[in-house]
Formats: sequence, structure tokens, C-alpha cells
Amino acid sequence: MEYSTDRARVDWNEAAIVFERAPLGKNKRNPEKLRRAFEASDAVVFVFDSPKLVGLGRALSDGEYQAAVYDVVLLPEYQGKGMGKEIMRRLCEQLPVDNIILYAVPGREGFYEKCGFRRMRTAMAVLNPFMSDPDSGYLE
Repeated sequence: MEYSTDRARVDWNEAAIVFERAPLGKNKRNPEKLRRAFEASDAVVFVFDSPKLVGLGRALSDGEYQAAVYDVVLLPEYQGKGMGKEIMRRLCEQLPVDNIILYAVPGREGFYEKCGFRRMRTAMAVLNPFMSDPDSGYLE
């Protein structure tokens, strides 16, 4: 496996397929929007099984106080081998802040707990229609 932060190596159509195959939710990702989101992110990690893209993640940060991790995905056949934890470790290593938050896909909270994250009591959000649906599992 090769871990990279080089956005130029990524085929964004391939990245959209990783999102579709990984259990991140039902929202399909537009390759061009994915490219723009990752290019605008402060921290990125891509995982390649030469030359195939098998996982990726990104984070935003104000560089002083706060950061948020988004879009950590890994193809199902690569899960359970420590690669997701390595994506998280490398993302957090790039963030020069003490407070890092994230969304967890319902049912995947345990993975993030293993990465050192803790559940919050006070998180609030205005969410897209999919995540706002009472059956999505994102809201109380």
C-alpha cells in the first residue's frame, strides 16, 4: 500500500467509485465536486494499491483551534486491515489543532472510537435532506 497526499495523482472518476462502493452512505459523489472539495481541503490522504485508488480522506482546519474530518472511505475488501486507522492517523497528523470533530456514518462510530475520538453530547447540525431523514440514523 502507498499513502500519498498528492492530489494530482487522483483520478476523480475512480474516487467517486470508491465512495459508491464504500459504506459511506447513499449519496453518490460527483467526480468534479469531489476534486474541488479535496483541493480546498487542508489535509488529504490517498491510499493506492498500485496503481488503484482504494481509500481516501480529507479534513478542513482554521489552523489555530478547530478542524473537521470528512469523507474517510476505504473499499470494503481493504477494511479491517488497519488502513482506515492509518488514514485517520495521517490526517490528524497534518492538523495543527487540539480540537478535531467528524461525522460518523451511523453504525461506524466504534471505528472512530478506536482512533481516539469520543462521542459528543452537544453537537448540532443543519444537514442535507438525506442526513436529515429520521431513518438515516444521523439525528436523535
